[in-house]
Amino acid sequence: MWGLFILSLTSIPGSVLPDLPSYIDLLQPDKFIHVAVFAVFFILLEKGFRKSGNPDFIQRSGFFWAFMTGLILGAGTELLQEFVIPNRLASPWDFIANVAGIFGGYGIARVVKTGRIEH
Repeated sequence: MWGLFILSLTSIPGSVLPDLPSYIDLLQPDKFIHVAVFAVFFILLEKGFRKSGNPDFIQRSGFFWAFMTGLILGAGTELLQEFVIPNRLASPWDFIANVAGIFGGYGIARVVKTGRIEH
């Protein structure tokens, strides 16, 4: 469901989106939204992959499957914006923010699971 939420947000035509102030491409306010949305996506996916009832190889490699699914969705949304959605363009900075969110979600999941920050 969260993945569909991400797809619906990225499918909004550019003509209806507000203009955001442009500082440096990587520090635009929308990058923080990318990070947050993909962090939540990763956390939900990894938890789902690790649930009992899934095949053992899926449960044992929940991080890998969540990471790969996040990468595919992160790249796919950018390609969708470039080639399908009117007035939208792919952005390598958005993809980088998506990947940062995936790693952020991994870090949050590790802290919640272990109860501590590991060095």
